[in-house]
Amino acid sequence: MLLLSKIDTDLLQYNKETVPENVINLYLNDESEIDKRSRRNDLHNSQYSKTVELSNNEYIAYHLWDDFSVVSLYTLGTITGKTINIYLPCPSMNMQHTLNIAEFDEKLRISIILQDGVYVAMELPLEFIFSNASHLNQNWLKALTPYDFTIRVPHFLYTVSRDFSVVFLSDGGLLGLKRAKDFELEPILFNDNSYIENLVQIFSRKGRDRSEKVISCLLFAERYLLVLTQRCHLKIWDLESLRLVSDDSLFPSNHSETYSAGLHECPGNYLSLLNNWLVVYLPFGNGVFVLGQLEFMAGGKPVFSRKNEISSNLSSLSIWTLVDMDLLKPLELDVDTAYLNLVVLWKSGLSSKVQILNIKDENMKLYEWIDGSNKSISDIEAEQDLSVNGDAERGLFNLKARYSPQLYEQAQKILSENNIVKLADEEETMDYLANLETLLRDLKNKADEVSSLTVLKDEIIMVNCLQSYNHSVYKVNSALENVYYNIYEDTGDNELSRYLKTLHCFSATLSPHVLESVSVEFIGIVSGEVDINLTMKEKFTRIFNSCLRSNFEVSNLKLLFDELSTFDIVPLLNNLIENQLRGYADHTSSFIDALMIDDMSAAMIIESLYQSVTIQKHFVLQILLTFVLLDFDYDIFTKELNALLDLHYKQSLILRLYQIDRSLLGTELFSQTTKFRSGVQVHSYSEWNGYLTHALSSIWEDASTINRYFMKFFEFYVIQQSRKNDRGFTTKFFLQTVGWPYHIRHNQVQEFMLAMTMFACDNYEQAYEYFHLHDYTQSLTSLPECLDELRDESSTSIWAPLIHTLGTPHSHSRFEYELSLLFVNHNSPEFGYQCIKKSIKHTMKSVNIEETKDFKEKQLKVYLDLLVHFTLFSEALDVLRCSHDTLSEEVRTSYYRSMLQNTSKSEIFFATLLNLCHSHTAEGLYLSSSDFQIIDRILVSQLEDNDWQSYKKLYSFRVLNQHDRSAAEVIYHYMTSIATDLETKKKCCLIVINVLSTFDDDSDQWLLDGGKIITLQELKYEIANL
Repeated sequence: MLLLSKIDTDLLQYNKETVPENVINLYLNDESEIDKRSRRNDLHNSQYSKTVELSNNEYIAYHLWDDFSVVSLYTLGTITGKTINIYLPCPSMNMQHTLNIAEFDEKLRISIILQDGVYVAMELPLEFIFSNASHLNQNWLKALTPYDFTIRVPHFLYTVSRDFSVVFLSDGGLLGLKRAKDFELEPILFNDNSYIENLVQIFSRKGRDRSEKVISCLLFAERYLLVLTQRCHLKIWDLESLRLVSDDSLFPSNHSETYSAGLHECPGNYLSLLNNWLVVYLPFGNGVFVLGQLEFMAGGKPVFSRKNEISSNLSSLSIWTLVDMDLLKPLELDVDTAYLNLVVLWKSGLSSKVQILNIKDENMKLYEWIDGSNKSISDIEAEQDLSVNGDAERGLFNLKARYSPQLYEQAQKILSENNIVKLADEEETMDYLANLETLLRDLKNKADEVSSLTVLKDEIIMVNCLQSYNHSVYKVNSALENVYYNIYEDTGDNELSRYLKTLHCFSATLSPHVLESVSVEFIGIVSGEVDINLTMKEKFTRIFNSCLRSNFEVSNLKLLFDELSTFDIVPLLNNLIENQLRGYADHTSSFIDALMIDDMSAAMIIESLYQSVTIQKHFVLQILLTFVLLDFDYDIFTKELNALLDLHYKQSLILRLYQIDRSLLGTELFSQTTKFRSGVQVHSYSEWNGYLTHALSSIWEDASTINRYFMKFFEFYVIQQSRKNDRGFTTKFFLQTVGWPYHIRHNQVQEFMLAMTMFACDNYEQAYEYFHLHDYTQSLTSLPECLDELRDESSTSIWAPLIHTLGTPHSHSRFEYELSLLFVNHNSPEFGYQCIKKSIKHTMKSVNIEETKDFKEKQLKVYLDLLVHFTLFSEALDVLRCSHDTLSEEVRTSYYRSMLQNTSKSEIFFATLLNLCHSHTAEGLYLSSSDFQIIDRILVSQLEDNDWQSYKKLYSFRVLNQHDRSAAEVIYHYMTSIATDLETKKKCCLIVINVLSTFDDDSDQWLLDGGKIITLQELKYEIANL
């Protein structure tokens, strides 16, 4: 039975590129340099990793890189915390085995024996590690030579206490190192014969049996050192007398292999101690665990009392190696009885396996092996990432959502280096995506390569991977998760498990594409995309015809029908919905709110939430599927069907939001479900599961119409105008995958938000349509929080002015005005024009409210700008002529001048103006005196010497506006002051004569030239002389 599930907690999945890095590089040269650079950016695996708990309840992970010559440390609580890289002068003597990291006196002590025999001791204050400080005092590093390690080579280093360490030598000897003042170390030889035997070996030809070499050790009762030798002897050393007090051979009694077959190849964690219970791992067969108890004899010496020998249950078809193990108090597993639990981590190539040896009684005779899943739910779901029926865009989304941005970039880089590329203007093809997916899965498997175990808070199992910031946590399964992970196991009498397994077996015969299409239809029922006037039976019949007909075997359906006939489905569904899915019980007392966000806890919560929702949706979809395939009395199941459809909609939405930005989803989850909006402290499986149940209940209680998590993403992508996140998912993609499919049809708030989203995606035509789908100014009196906040006077959002108009009586004109500005400011003047026309129309028709002169002026300015933009000069002139009460002379002058001076449009405008002036001659003057004077002044200011056209324009304008004398005067001025050739002067003189000749009264036939009167007769005389 799989009672544990693997939860990926890759902290890089939650790393925001916008957060500045805090990295310190330490170089152990003569000057002990401190250099602040960027974090290691390669994604290659280290050689070893481990996580240790500190006295401040924090955890710090460390990795050994570059052939064990670099130590990298980072805090587990936050990826944005400090990362420290320590560059050693040369590699460690024996990999990770001659390096120790432990905390004493609020300092992290790192002890290393280097290949050149130097013993390096470093002390990093916790305050330095957990702060932004980049300065260390000068006493943080010491390089010592307490012993000549060239003759007796160190094999293993073990820190006993603050002042005492033990070096296990390759010849089997033990060397104590006692700390004196100022880091100095005093060597102390244990009372054994190894030193003399080593000298004999040097001066003789006889080789020495290396099986005395120590390969594992533990401290017991703060005085006794338990050591396991290569030849499977358990020795107990008294650290006070430095004498051997016990030596037991643990060679398994039921194994007939030769002695050499049982040798451990290198040191490891082959001993695990809890109180006085001890487990020893021996490498016989597939592995043997010797269980026993440490007891004190009458003389006060401890001895090991063997209780049992248990062989592993691993298949002999693969070679499994023990990586790590830890003996714990019983975990909260779904088992009948438990006395002790031994957590075991195995490795075979890149594969790994976590098992728990559940010891049921004090005598250690009764036991069972419990497995954990060796694949996370994400790994399982990844197998369907490209089952998208040829939709390459959807396939690419699945891959980018599945893997961290760093891993995705690395995969693309490798493909490019191997000339597997796509052109810049070419869409992703399925062949390219198949190569990309294969590489991503390989890189993920490599990144997940295990290194060691850490038990968080003495209960939660965590596996440290060889890639930095990458870990896996094992979660105790819920009842539904147990069904999922043990779907093909015998269920016994559990009716619910048997029912769900029946559904699963049938669904497994359908293609992923068919199931996905059915899921989309179910979402459409809740969202209103499927006609809400249809009955439930009609809706399900439509789904059957569009998605399922001809996509299943009739024999499989008959088998499903026969199986389901054995269940009483109504109580089964009610039990499942109320107890396994919704879980509305109050769990707030089962966890503790955190004051600050802990990235590891956050990753555990979000990834386990993803697992829970994925599994819930898996079964809910299969249940709903049966109601489409089989003929039920839907009236009997109305309540259950509505509940399942609502759950399926919300589950699908949460999973989609997780895919787009799991970090943003987590932030909102903690904001909505925890007191300090910072998540919870996860100290045990009960707290973990308690919070998870509480969080899921909170999510399912949300109304579909105003889903808080949907609102958070809407705020990020639309209100805050965040064009894309760190995975490259854009607002347009949010619209395609969430905004459109999940918005509730006929819900005015959601359709208004959809219009905003379309606008943010530059889909202005659709946005215009949805902004006018309802009378939002009257109906949206209550808004979601993210929109209501925009009403604050301090808001600088582009949406704030528009939101202010909602829910306010008689604000139609202001709504359309603000909408027009939005369109205009985002390069969509055609829809801005339509909106401003509506705005002015509402203003003119409104009898209940009189808009201010200032607002009317703003309206007309926007309208005029758009009329000019579209060269609608006739309408623009109408606005300028008829709006003297609203538009001041200064404003009108500005518009006239801009139209007359615009190099590309002035000719069209002036021609339109003259035509209108001419066409209105019978009705009176087209322009008022004020408008005429404004234009006339502008035309006069545009007069230029030697520019006949400018004079002709002014002349034409004055003539058509019945200012003939002033028209003649401008031509006369040109003739006398500017024209040089005789022919031009004649033409000008004839024009002036013709104008003055139109005056009937002889006394009116004159013009002014400066202060001098020039009569018609004088002009005729002048032309005769010309």
